[in-house]
Amino acid sequence: MNIISKLFAPKTAITSATIRAEIERAETEITAHSARLEGVLAGIAVMNDSQHAQAEVDAAAIKRAIARLEARANHLAAELPNVIAAEEATAKVAADEALRQRAEAARRANTKEAGQLLAEYALHAARVSEVLAKLEALDVETTAVNAALRSNPVAETVLGYDAIHRRSSDRPAGERRGMRKCWVYRCPGSPRDTDKATFQYEAPHEVVRQADIGRDGKAIPVPAVQHEYYGRVLTIIPTLEDREVVIERVSFRPGRSEAPLSSVQLPPAFSGEDYVWPRE
Repeated sequence: MNIISKLFAPKTAITSATIRAEIERAETEITAHSARLEGVLAGIAVMNDSQHAQAEVDAAAIKRAIARLEARANHLAAELPNVIAAEEATAKVAADEALRQRAEAARRANTKEAGQLLAEYALHAARVSEVLAKLEALDVETTAVNAALRSNPVAETVLGYDAIHRRSSDRPAGERRGMRKCWVYRCPGSPRDTDKATFQYEAPHEVVRQADIGRDGKAIPVPAVQHEYYGRVLTIIPTLEDREVVIERVSFRPGRSEAPLSSVQLPPAFSGEDYVWPRE
C-alpha cells in the first residue's frame, strides 16, 4: 500500500473505484503517447542528421513516459484484488454489526414494547367484544321479530343492520346518451298506392349510424348505398346530422356486502387467557 499511496495525490482516499479510475487514466495516456510516438518517427526517411537526432531524443522521452505509465497501471492492477478484498471484508464487518444491532433492537421490542402493546390490545379487544355482543343480541332479536311478523304481519319486516349500514347500494342498469355526429340513411316508406306512376309513400324509414371522427375533427365520409325497392333501384345518399345516441350502457351491479362480524375472532393477548371473542 505504501507504493500505491505514492501514486496518488496526498490525502486521496484509495479505494477500488479510485484505482480503476487511475488505471483507466493511465491507459488513456498510453494511447495518446503511442500516437505521438508514431508521429515523431513518421517522417524519419526525409530527416537530416540533426532532425533525426532530435526525433530520437523525443521518441526516447515518449517511450520512457509510456514505460512509466505501463508500470503504474500494472502495479495498480496487481494491487486491485487486495483492495477489493479489504473493502469486502470491511463491508461484511459493517453488515454483521448492523445485523447484530437489528437483532438486539428486535429482542428489546419483543421483550418490553410488545408487552405494553398486548396490554393495550387486551383493553381495546374487551371493548370490541362488548360491541359484538350487543350486535349479536340485536341479530337474535331481529330474527325473532321477523319470524313473528311472518305469522302476524302487523308491520313491515325489519331490515338488519348489515343491509342498512354494511352494504353498498346496487348500481342500476341504465345508459348514458349524448349528441353525436351521425350518418342518416333515409329509405322510402311503404307505398300507399301500388300504381307505379304515382309512387306515394308513407313516412320514410331511417337508419342512423354514428360517424367516425378523423384526426382533423371532421366526420369520415361514407358511401351511398343501392337499395332495390318495388322494382326500382334507389341510391340512398346519407346526410350528416346531430343525433342523440347511446354513448355508454351500464349493467346492473349488486352492492358489495362487508364480511359478517360473526367471523371476527379476537384471541387472547397473553398465554393461558380465554378468547376475547367469541366468548366461551
